[in-house]
Amino acid sequence: MRTEKLTFNVPVDILASLKIGAGGLEADMRRSLAVQYYKNKRLSLGKSAKLAGMNRLDFMDHLAAEGCVVFDYDESALKEELKGVETLEELKR
Repeated sequence: MRTEKLTFNVPVDILASLKIGAGGLEADMRRSLAVQYYKNKRLSLGKSAKLAGMNRLDFMDHLAAEGCVVFDYDESALKEELKGVETLEELKR
């Protein structure tokens, strides 16, 4: 998978106020962006999960914890997502 590296500067006092390091901020930002892009229908569930650094099932749990509706789909989109969930369940066996 091809990737792009994004970098930007964050004032140290912001990290101190948040009581997290750069890695924690990156993880928080990835999850927050993934939730917003999913809520705004800019990314699918699978791509949002990938952006968040999670598998689909964990991302679905994360969405639920954030109060987001996970299954707001038309019938064809729902079938596609369920296929992905079935694939994940088969991989766990």
